[in-house]
Amino acid sequence: MNITLDYLRGNRKFLITDFVVYGDYTSAESGILYTEDLPGNKRIIFAHEFISEDEQKVSFSSLYDYKNNQLPAVLSSAKVIILPKNDVHCFLVGAETQTGFKIARSDPDKTGLVDLLIMEME
Repeated sequence: MNITLDYLRGNRKFLITDFVVYGDYTSAESGILYTEDLPGNKRIIFAHEFISEDEQKVSFSSLYDYKNNQLPAVLSSAKVIILPKNDVHCFLVGAETQTGFKIARSDPDKTGLVDLLIMEME
């Protein structure tokens, strides 16, 4: 059998249809420095904070494919391909993880409608 065909058939692929995107494109993860000055206790705290109210985090286990099968909670080296269904530009925020991804839309006044093709690359 063809090795390339075996490789392509061995990876899991999922199609999620009519996914609504409401994540805010102005969302950003930022490093923030806090200072605390209490009597007898002074410290500096560095933290990562997400600056936005409309963050859209998606976990793979919360998604169902077009055949109504739930996706596994963990995908190895997952890649998400966005297939637009309306005029609102949608994109990933950051990189995919083993458990999910963040997604946002470009127009804050409209929601995005997309299909998602999720592929496991290992």
